[in-house]
Formats: sequence, structure tokens, C-alpha cells
Amino acid sequence: MKRVLVVIVVIAAILGGGYWFMQNRERFFPKPEARKVAPQRWQVSTAGPPEPSNATPATEAANASAANATAQNASAESNATAIAPPVDVIVRQDFVQDACDYLVARYLPGNSPKNPTGKGRFDLNVKSVNMRYGVDFPGMNVDPVDILGARETIFRHVLQEPVLKFLHESYTPVFLDRLDATLRAAGHTDAQRKEMLNLLAVRLRAIGGTVAGLAATNDVGPLVDKYLADIESVSQAHLAFWNVQAENASATARDEASARIKTTIQTREISRQRLLQTIVKTTNPKGMDASELIYLAQWLHRRKMQNPQWARAVGMAGELLVKVADAVEERSRQPWAEPEGEAGGESATQG
Repeated sequence: MKRVLVVIVVIAAILGGGYWFMQNRERFFPKPEARKVAPQRWQVSTAGPPEPSNATPATEAANASAANATAQNASAESNATAIAPPVDVIVRQDFVQDACDYLVARYLPGNSPKNPTGKGRFDLNVKSVNMRYGVDFPGMNVDPVDILGARETIFRHVLQEPVLKFLHESYTPVFLDRLDATLRAAGHTDAQRKEMLNLLAVRLRAIGGTVAGLAATNDVGPLVDKYLADIESVSQAHLAFWNVQAENASATARDEASARIKTTIQTREISRQRLLQTIVKTTNPKGMDASELIYLAQWLHRRKMQNPQWARAVGMAGELLVKVADAVEERSRQPWAEPEGEAGGESATQG
């Protein structure tokens, strides 16, 4: 997200919300404007708010290809000057840095005050991501005051296949470099860096695979509806019990109200187990607890209800997140490059 660490963090960031979006509103994905960037990359203008666009995904992909060709032709001149990193009109570069800061803060190396065990631990929970990015929208070009409107803008922009591809191709290298720099700034050793990257790769792969699996099935949705209905039944049973208590009803009435609570709780737990078993059978998740699996299933079900076409885009985001996990794991095997200007200065000092 798929998160595309960037993409999935975007998607996870806006987990929650739940109202019907207008399906015929102009799309937020602007036509890309080619600039002098590195080969195989293209840049989306951020000069102003996104203009409504009637371009089809095929047209957008063609525009992207044309911009890539322009960038290739200008590569010789670009290499002689500072290369501007690719940017997106909604998901800004500072979102990538905020995500790196957040992820590094979730890593607890072994034998540290917060983790006295011998092995490092990585605490990344999709619910905590939602709490951070689903309200304040750090790094997003939206109005944080209008929470529902901001979520609508992000969903309608990000959940398009051309946008997902652009974010993955353009932001993954930036994410990897900034993650290395953030780990160094936090004072971690090279061994800790490798450990953190491997732990992150495992976590991203699990989330991405689960999201992709849930997006590809229609078996989970009805079970989500049943589970949510049973949760409401439990709430109503508790309300009825307290009403009986307040009315000083007979002992028989109080017993019946109490029995109803027990019955609805049992029904809810049966629904929960059926939902969880179906999720596990469908996605074969690894390293994710039950609450996260049910949380993701509910989130994806809401997206399908809001716009059935989004299911395919969310599934693509999950698949891209798995690729990002592979890239993170590969980066952990590469040497930790010295920051520019540090190596020479260090040698001079030692000499």
C-alpha cells in the first residue's frame, strides 16, 4: 500500500471513513507534465489544485510514456544539474519522509530500554497507522480540517491504477534512500539497520498479501455484514438490560434481559470465527493477528461498497506492496553507503 510502502501507507493512512462518494465527480488525476528528471521517471506538476480531467487510464498511461521519453532525451543535461525528484499532486514528497520517521520510530532494537530482549522488534499495526494518517493527513495536499472531504480526495486520486504505478515506480527508490538516512540519523548501527529492514519487509509482505487476497474474493463481504449486525445486536441487548434495570422491572424481566446479552455475545463470537476462518483460508496470512485481519476485511468491504471498481485498485496496491517488501529486503543486503561528503572528511580527520 500496498503499503508500495508509500501507497499502502496512503491507503492505510486513510483507513476508516465510510460514506458514499459521488461516483461521477471529476477525477483528481491531472495530466502529467514532463520535466527534466531522471531517466524512466516523470513528474506530476504541483503548481496548483488538480484540474478536473476526463482522460481515460489509457490516455494517462500514454501521457506518462511520452513524459518518460522526454526525460530520457534530456538525461545527459539532467545528470549535469540537480535532478528534481518526481512528485505527485496529492501525495507529496514530505509524506515519504514522515512515513520513514514513523517506521523508524516503530523499530525497537534488542537490549534497549524499551526492548530488553536480545532481538529487535518492529511494532507496525494498521490501526495505529490509521490513527496517525487518517485524521491529520501529514504530507498530503488536502485540507485537514475537512476530514471526510480529504479522504474522498485521496481515495479518488490514489485508487487509480496509473497513479498507483506512478507512486510505486517514483517513490519506492526515494523511500528506500530516505529510510536509510533516517536510520542513520536515529543513531542505529548497520546491524540494526539490516534487522529493521528485514522486519519491515516481512510486515509489508504480510499486509500486502492479505490486502490483495481480500480484494480478490467476494466471500468475505457477506460475513463482514453479518458480524457487524451481530455486534449491533450485542449493543442493543446491553441497552435493553440497562433500561430494565432503570425501570425496576421484575426479576424475571431482568433475567431475560441478561440471557439476551449472553446469547447475542455467543452469536457475535460465532460470526467472528466464521469471518476469521474465511479470511485465513482466502489470504493465508502470516504474522498478522486476528484483530488486524478483521479490521482490514471491514475496511476493504467499505471500499467495495463505496465504489466496486476500487476493489481492483486496492488489490493492485497490495501486490505492489509485496514488491516494495522485496525491494526493502534487497536493500538490507546492500552496503550502507556513506552520506555524500562524509567519507572524505572522515579520512582527512583520521589522517
